[in-house]
Amino acid sequence: MRWYQNLYVGTNAMPHIQAIRRKAASGRLMAGVYYITRASVPGNLLDIFHNGMLKQNYFAKTQCTDVIGVAEGRMEAYRLAEQVIWEVYQKTGGFDIGSYFRSEDFVED
Repeated sequence: MRWYQNLYVGTNAMPHIQAIRRKAASGRLMAGVYYITRASVPGNLLDIFHNGMLKQNYFAKTQCTDVIGVAEGRMEAYRLAEQVIWEVYQKTGGFDIGSYFRSEDFVED
């Protein structure tokens, strides 16, 4: 799993982000924690999924694990994804999220 250097973090997740990252590194499940990642399917903007999905072998093999944002709760994840998309649009005038978040912008934990 790689983390965006300027990680987007929801307000509910902010107080727990260090614990979330530590638990993610050890592969532990976390209730209510959602990841926002670069899209795994061409043509999509972002992926949003519960961290427990990575326990499913097929999903873990096919899912992009370049984490752009972390949220607690599904609604916070949706709002955070909206924020990411809006900021990319404001800075670039388009929706090419794949090009905006370059591989070198992510670090291993």
